[in-house]
Amino acid sequence: MPEPSVSTGSSSSDSESAGSKADVLLGVDGEPGLGLSTAAAKDGLLRVLNGGRARIVLPPHFDVQSALVRVVAAATAATACALAASGAWLVAQGHPTQTRGIAALAEAGLLALAVAAARWVVARESALEARELDKRLRAVTRELRGWSGAYADLRTPQLPTVTAYTVLRDGVWRDVPTLLLVEGDLVALAYGEAAPCLVALCAALGPTAGHAEHRLARGQRLVPATMSEWGAAASPGHSSAALDHRPWDPRAAGHAQMAGRVLFVVLATPLASHLDQIALHHKRTERSVLQNQIHIVTRLLVLRVLPALAAAALAINIVIYGVVDVGQTPHRRMGVEAILAKTAYVVFPFACTVLWPVFWILARMFSSASAVVLFDTLQRSKTDYEDMEDIDEFDVDALPPTKDVRVEIGSILSHMRWVWSTHDHRNLSRSSNLSETLGTITVICSIDKEGTIAEPFCTPEQIVVPEKDDDYAVLDLAEQQMGAAGKAFIIDEGWERYLPSLRPMGLDCGLNTAAHGAGRVRTDSTTHRRHNGMQRHGRALPSQDTCLCRIGQGIGFAPDDLARYRLLKEVDVFAPFHQATESHARLGEFGAASFTSAIVRPARAPAGQLQMLTDGNVELVLGMCLDYFDGAEIRPLDDQTMAMYYSLYLNALQQDLQCLAFSYRPLAVDARCIQWAGWGLAESEAEAGADESSGVYVDLRLDTVITSAATTNSDAESSSEGSPGSSSESSSESGPGSRPQNNRLSRVSTSTSTSTSTNTSKSTGSDADQGPLIAIPEHLTEAARHALLRSKPKFARLQPGEAADDVVDYDSEALTLFPTEEEFLRDAVTEQIFLGMVTFAYEPKTDVCDFIEDLDIAGIRFVYFSRTKGRQSKSFAERLGLETDWNTCILLSSEAAGGAHAADDGYVEDHDIKARLPRGIENIRPHLEEVDDIPLQISLFAECTPEATREMIQIFQENGDVACCIGSALQDGNTQAFAVADLAVGVEPIPHFNRIVYGFGQGAALPHAAAAAPAAPAAAAAAAALRSAVISGHDAANDGSISTSGALVTQYALGAALTCIPCPLFLQHDTSLYTLMQVISEARRLLGSMQQAALLMALACLALAAVNLVAAACLLPPALPGFMLLWVLWAVVPALAATMLFVPRDESIMSTMPLKNHSHLVDMPRFAVYAVVRMLPPVVLTVAVYATALAALLPGAPPLGRLAAELGRADWLALRPDQQWAVLGAQTCAMVAFVFHCVCVSATVMHRTRTLVELVPLRNTVWAAGSALCLALTLAFAALLVAFGDLRIARVPWHSYVVAFAGPLVLLPLQDACKVHDRRRWTRLQKLAKLEFKTKLGLHSPL
Repeated sequence: MPEPSVSTGSSSSDSESAGSKADVLLGVDGEPGLGLSTAAAKDGLLRVLNGGRARIVLPPHFDVQSALVRVVAAATAATACALAASGAWLVAQGHPTQTRGIAALAEAGLLALAVAAARWVVARESALEARELDKRLRAVTRELRGWSGAYADLRTPQLPTVTAYTVLRDGVWRDVPTLLLVEGDLVALAYGEAAPCLVALCAALGPTAGHAEHRLARGQRLVPATMSEWGAAASPGHSSAALDHRPWDPRAAGHAQMAGRVLFVVLATPLASHLDQIALHHKRTERSVLQNQIHIVTRLLVLRVLPALAAAALAINIVIYGVVDVGQTPHRRMGVEAILAKTAYVVFPFACTVLWPVFWILARMFSSASAVVLFDTLQRSKTDYEDMEDIDEFDVDALPPTKDVRVEIGSILSHMRWVWSTHDHRNLSRSSNLSETLGTITVICSIDKEGTIAEPFCTPEQIVVPEKDDDYAVLDLAEQQMGAAGKAFIIDEGWERYLPSLRPMGLDCGLNTAAHGAGRVRTDSTTHRRHNGMQRHGRALPSQDTCLCRIGQGIGFAPDDLARYRLLKEVDVFAPFHQATESHARLGEFGAASFTSAIVRPARAPAGQLQMLTDGNVELVLGMCLDYFDGAEIRPLDDQTMAMYYSLYLNALQQDLQCLAFSYRPLAVDARCIQWAGWGLAESEAEAGADESSGVYVDLRLDTVITSAATTNSDAESSSEGSPGSSSESSSESGPGSRPQNNRLSRVSTSTSTSTSTNTSKSTGSDADQGPLIAIPEHLTEAARHALLRSKPKFARLQPGEAADDVVDYDSEALTLFPTEEEFLRDAVTEQIFLGMVTFAYEPKTDVCDFIEDLDIAGIRFVYFSRTKGRQSKSFAERLGLETDWNTCILLSSEAAGGAHAADDGYVEDHDIKARLPRGIENIRPHLEEVDDIPLQISLFAECTPEATREMIQIFQENGDVACCIGSALQDGNTQAFAVADLAVGVEPIPHFNRIVYGFGQGAALPHAAAAAPAAPAAAAAAAALRSAVISGHDAANDGSISTSGALVTQYALGAALTCIPCPLFLQHDTSLYTLMQVISEARRLLGSMQQAALLMALACLALAAVNLVAAACLLPPALPGFMLLWVLWAVVPALAATMLFVPRDESIMSTMPLKNHSHLVDMPRFAVYAVVRMLPPVVLTVAVYATALAALLPGAPPLGRLAAELGRADWLALRPDQQWAVLGAQTCAMVAFVFHCVCVSATVMHRTRTLVELVPLRNTVWAAGSALCLALTLAFAALLVAFGDLRIARVPWHSYVVAFAGPLVLLPLQDACKVHDRRRWTRLQKLAKLEFKTKLGLHSPL
């Protein structure tokens, strides 16, 4: 594929002045009234976008009206009210003014503010999440409005993964993606092409209007039979050759370069139904695994633990209040302190959790920003993925390769700040749960092949050449990458003995590609495509779009050899009404059968001695051939030999291979009588030596095909007498069309370079097994081919018994029979000599097979959804490394081909085995319920439609799988699957269409495109000004999203942006899929860190509530007052939890089985025991420090046994000031001790199962710094209390310090003991999960 060029669609004159290659290749200025202008198309698209945008609104993940939120809010409100009442009582009754009362009022106010702030943050986050898609559409709308009408000429390949149509815009034929078509557009459909939407046959050349009764619905293919019927009905009584009565023929509109296509008028804008599909199927991602786990734990804590603790505290305090003689006047007011304040401080830690949703939102933002920045960095990096030095590359359980890239924390924080401030329409991190979904992916669904997981263009795989004794040889091809260029070579040993047969094919490959002129060879490996006119006229095979010059080089043709030939004419032959087209469609290949013939003239050859080199559709080329060349002589192509090659062709198609047939014909013409321009045969033209050849479209009309009724027995008998080449003996006789065989071969100059490579050939041998004679199509029989020859005008003019000239094929008299050049070429392309075939295959992209293998180690199933038949799908799946034997492929189509394999119960016997599998998407759910789970275990689905693919992804999700969908960004049919998947990744299917980012930064402009672009209008300038706000630390030119910002926006970028509306991530064409795996690895690390951080916060909350509950039960004042609880739960614990996000990556993380999104925390009693054991030491140690310090600080230093009697019968107002200061001093000691123990606990929760010896906490430098900072700030806080109060900390006994700081000697072993016990259970569960993942009961065995 050549470097892309760009033309603008502002006007036809602008297009011509820009010198756009699109104008030269795709069209000329059209008549006024034909088609739409780019400005009109933009207006139509903008109206649709503005109308459909409002329908796409997603419900947020955070439900502020849920029962849990209401309970927490009610508990917080009750706690705040109790503290407010207690504080007001203390302030009103206390003399002098009690600072504790003021603190209680402040605490109540802070809780109220926290509730308001949390509700505001959650409501804002929900609003931002609900409008993410709307903002993405707004960004596309802005770019579309500012689009200057620049069209990139990429010569769009006719691939299933690229849906683009030839549309007349601004009087020039353009390749336009489906989603940019507008009602009123004039589109030129090729035979076999599916309609992009509702279209009608063009009925007039003035104001474009379509036939009301001649329409195609979306997805309906244009087939020749339908067009023949429509043409007869639309132009009754008129000759098929009368262009005036065929307004649907581009030639009638003056667009002869588009001959062969059919003009239709677009009746509906595809973008409208596209947005409807997104609104219908796209939903917010369900709660992730971690969210479900947190939801279960929160529900347990809020609905069970919190009421239990509150009831226990209230009961204890009521009992305490009841044992006091309330009749005594000094103690009547203890009710406020005992019932309200002490109960409130027990529940206070749960009230503090009202801010934890804010912390959770910040953690999600950080993890999503980390994943996005890493994804962008990996895409920008040009280094290769490499295994670690200590990894054995042959170890099947080895960890996947990675890139050693460094992600700056500043870039992450910058992106996080941007996400916090606005809608994340770049990556949809809110609505997709980006980091959590990435970390829990269990299924990766590939819904495309070409350009996504396979190379966009097929590569040659084998050469088939005829041998003697009616046999053939199969030679294997390989390609060696040499820098940017690739070199093909034959790997079979002794292949040189086939050089006589290979030379004509090599010459054909070298000259008939039109990817270069004589002697100019393209070596670009990624864009090496043919550059002929086949695409202008119809739908060509992918193999016909592949440049063949490297095959010629592998055979031995050097550029100097090709320079000896001059290309005169390119003949693009299509046969939409030929039997080969119908046969082609039955085999699953849609489009008119076609081939390309290059007419060349050897150097120093006489002017009329020409060569015709042909390659194309196997069936059509074989139908044009009478003989074949076996390397030594020309032999007749009889029915037995024809059946052999036709069987080989059918077998190749079943193996998902593309085939090209090669043939040639020597042409001897009277150069003086060629009256058509561009041939360069006359002396004056020959001296001019024009390098450029002109292409001619030839339609093999129906009247040139001999049907079965024309091939009678008498024809067969006469063919053996007079047809050329019917046998080796008859070739010397003089009869109609007979010529000496030696003359044919002698006129093919095949001199090759002497540097033919022989040291790269490998030993494979040839495949010469000939099967039984199969039934070949009627038009391929020898009788039909010879009857076709006799129907030619050249032989029809001969009298019986008169012979044709053996020296000149077309003399002056014969040339007068052809009024047009097309008629002459239609006659000339017959009577050819078959040379052989080349098979092509779609090869997986680099690293794709290894990527799939490593996914299996990571517990992620790779599933390929194929649109092709079962056998073809299995053939490609085998190249991917997927399982393709017993019970490994399910057909999702509802009807079997021809009904031969259909069964009433929804089951089908596979082509190659006798196993029963569910057939059709509607039978998958019943099979899962009633039989087994095979549909969830296999990796291959065939005959998939977009609707069936979408439904199967939903079935995966219903069974707990987290589905990631990867597909082409230029296939609009993928949007349904993108919309329903948990995570969608758009892939650039072809290189060099500019990558752009949704409304931010400067995108990658097309090479050499800026000079061709005119000055942008005011709207474009405004859009450019909007894009100038680049995200700090973010390179938008190579990011992980698809959008439309850039120095130059083209139709491909806009189409990809509309297709990928539901996609959070976008992969560039040359980006390895290992990028996705490395991001998944990072997301798993972050997800585990968030899980452990949530565990730390939950344990801290429970421990603090337990500490105050124990203090109340001991008839003591609260061990930790409200302001200290706020410090711990709103500052210290969140800071320590945040450091968990920086835990070093576990090397075994990508060999861990991910959890499915169902049946969460089924072993809850075990986890409850772990929680009690892990939080019990901090509770006991903190209460011990508090009690010992209180006993030492109280006046008189009463023993521990007297503390309850000293303080239990008096409320705060009844205490003397020195007693109050003693309580505050003891609380300060308890706070410092708890923070120290909390730091110690945080060192053990960095990893779920690894002990302190296995994971040294100091490896997490952020935790080390954060822990030191938390301890320092807590000590500073305590020092302030000491400095401004009468706290006699010096009186605290030494054993209090021992309890506080020697506590980790007991605490840490208990923490590791819980982890070791948990690891045993976790290891068993992992082994069971791997066993279930790898053991596929029902697979690999027949019934």
